[in-house]
Amino acid sequence: MKKLAPSCLFFCALAGADFNAETWRYRRPLNVPQRAPIAEFTVDAALYRDSAANLDDLRILRKGVETPYVVKSLTGFRQITERPAAIVNKSWVPNTGLQAVLDLKGHAEHNRLRIATALHNFKETVLVETSDDDHSWAVVQSAGLIFDVSRDEHAAAETTVDYPVSTRRFLRLTIPGWTDPANLQAVWLSDFKETDTVRDAIATLAPSVSEDAKAQTTELTLDLGFPGQPFDRIALTVDPSLFSRTVEIASANDLQHWFSTSGGVIFRGADEERLLLETPERTGRYLKITVFNADSTPLKFGRVTLSGIRRMVRFPAVEPGPYAVYVGNIGARPPSYDFRHVMPKNIAPTEASLGTMETNPLFRAPERPWTDRNPWLLNGTLIIAVVIMGFISLRMMRKLKSP
Repeated sequence: MKKLAPSCLFFCALAGADFNAETWRYRRPLNVPQRAPIAEFTVDAALYRDSAANLDDLRILRKGVETPYVVKSLTGFRQITERPAAIVNKSWVPNTGLQAVLDLKGHAEHNRLRIATALHNFKETVLVETSDDDHSWAVVQSAGLIFDVSRDEHAAAETTVDYPVSTRRFLRLTIPGWTDPANLQAVWLSDFKETDTVRDAIATLAPSVSEDAKAQTTELTLDLGFPGQPFDRIALTVDPSLFSRTVEIASANDLQHWFSTSGGVIFRGADEERLLLETPERTGRYLKITVFNADSTPLKFGRVTLSGIRRMVRFPAVEPGPYAVYVGNIGARPPSYDFRHVMPKNIAPTEASLGTMETNPLFRAPERPWTDRNPWLLNGTLIIAVVIMGFISLRMMRKLKSP
């Protein structure tokens, strides 16, 4: 620890060379209870709201000297081992659907299957069974869901089905809605492991709901209040009923220029439901969820909960006591610190506490251009120029007419 402090002070001195507090609009107190190799705090809604550059303008200062930091996303660790499975029997069974028996030819662990098909625009349930001898079967997933949604230039697909970990050699899948065995081109089985990603609910909102009878859609529109806060999961609440609907998700900052992010399916059956939608991480202020009803009765929706991956800011606490966090500089460049590469590993960070966001008393708003501050002068100059040009043109015309 004694060796860490001088190096961190050196990094801080280098980082603070170009910091000018007059260009940062907001400041927030930060308190570190004790000296530590690493301290951390959670990026909350206030930091996302007041940052002018998606956290690229975040700076930490101690006694006027910039402190290096790293923004850490608490995403889980994923590991997947996938292998093709031999399809030993594939056929259509009347009153049952397409069935296929897969042989792993071993006892490796598996808990996910992935289907390859040339079909588009489908939505099907999948029954998954396992066996050791290809005779006695046990159901491990009764309501798997696969879909492909292609509409205009938007497309979304999910052709994987999860089930509890198994080491059984044989697997049988049944797709009731398919009648042609050629639709199932190939299947891969995999052992999928994922540590839990840490997520926080960032908002629970009552959506604005509108129905379009002609398009047979229901639109849910939500206002998060400000842009910049990332989210990647959307949990819906729907009044009791059984349904299966295709949805599209779009985000925007101005209620006009919508950017489509993803699509999916929501459903509720007799034994299972799926009301959680996933999307690539978005930061728009507005969110629109379009539900395609076809000829079914529109659903009644309740509140919607958005959640996003938690982000932590970690920095060297070479001294305990007060620090300050600055945000709100639209012209700030992303910082680059050595600390990212030399940050100690396997050390539990000390928790630092954030105070209330406040306006930076040293902030000076950039002056508008002189012409913006004196528009009358520009307009007056244009008027005078037009008068002079008109006078010159009139004199030239008179000279041309005179003998």
